[in-house]
Formats: sequence, C-alpha cells, structure tokens
Amino acid sequence: MSSIAHCALGSRELTLSARARAIAGLPPATRESVWSERVPLADLRPTQMAVGMRAVEAKRRKIERRAESMRKLRRYLEKRPVPAVLGPDDDFYIIDHHHLSLALWRSDVDDVLVRIVADLSDMPRATFLRAMASFGWLHPYDTQGRRISPTRLPASLDKLRCDRYRDLAWSVRRAGGFVKTHIPFSEFAWADFFRKQIPLPLVSRDFELAHERAMRLASSPDARHLPGSLVAA
Repeated sequence: MSSIAHCALGSRELTLSARARAIAGLPPATRESVWSERVPLADLRPTQMAVGMRAVEAKRRKIERRAESMRKLRRYLEKRPVPAVLGPDDDFYIIDHHHLSLALWRSDVDDVLVRIVADLSDMPRATFLRAMASFGWLHPYDTQGRRISPTRLPASLDKLRCDRYRDLAWSVRRAGGFVKTHIPFSEFAWADFFRKQIPLPLVSRDFELAHERAMRLASSPDARHLPGSLVAA
C-alpha cells in the first residue's frame, strides 16, 4: 500500500460483482468498499495510450482559471476524483479522467484525489492485465486505433500520445452530436467510427470542416449502434 495516508470507507474488499471476481479467480467478497486518497500525479498509470490534446488544453484552461484560488481548485478536484484500480507494486491504474489528469500534470499540479474502486495488488502482473481487460478497464490501442499489447501502455501521464480522432469525438459530443455514457472508453468507439470515414489530412489541416462532417455522420443511421447515439434505433 502507498505510504500516503488514505481514508478508508470500509473494508478493502473489491468493489466487483461475484461474476467479475470469478473471472479473475478471486474468492467471494464479504463486503464491498471503496476508499479515496490524494496521490501524486507522477504515480498514476494510464490504461490507454491516446488522448485528444484539444480536450486536454480545454481542461487545462479551466484548471488554470481556478488555480489562482487554492480553495476553488480544491473544490473543483474534489468533485472529480479520478477512479483507479490498485495494481501490482501498489501502482495506481486510472480507468477514467485521463484528459483531466494530463491537464493537471501540464498545469504543474502535484497531486489529485483518487477513488480506488478495486484492489488487485496481490495479482501477478500478467494475471492483473488479463483481469483488467476482462472488466473493460483497459483500452490497449495505439494512436491509429490498432490493437497493441497491454504491456505497451504508457507508464506515466506524460507518455500519453495525441489521437486527433479522439479530439474529433470530444468536439462532436460537446456540440450535442451524441451524449456521454458510462460505458468505458465509449468516445474511442466514436473516434474509430470517424477514423474510417474522415481522412486524417483533413482533420489535421481543417479541424472545423472535419467537425462538420463528423456531426453529419453522428446523425446518420450508420451511427445508431454507437454508445450515446441520438439516432433512433
């Protein structure tokens, strides 16, 4: 366990369903719990390779507007704890809020409130990665949407790379082209949808035009299967 003081909200049993524990080869849990603690951003491990850098910069601007008041910044972050799984060697594997975490890193914020949703620290690393994949807590794909080995995922926030289609998905959601869901990595599904139909040179050269095309695609029947789609089934 990290030496950082933590606030326990119950036992340290996993907050996993019986089926999920069985998949991981774990004994049944007697209680469910989560706990939160402040963790240095340098200690967070991503569970994806790519982010949208436009989205990161938008969040960084929000952070820096609040950074003039530590009270405002603290309130902002307390409302947005970063969910993570405690893995082998007590590493913190974040399973959401990658853009926020990188924005904080780039704003020279030292630490963040992390909400531990599961403790898998007693697993061998290979078993841990298989379990994370089973739960949908990894997105092992590179910046071009190609599947990679989970061992190639970045070891720290500063190693995250830019995927312009991830930015396109973010901009379409902000414009109301689809709605946010709780499905893990759902915006990557939209990014890959746009990747297949909008050429990268256009996204790089004229993002606004690419956004317009993406908005039209988001309202087409071809998008109805995607998470958060507003197209009637």
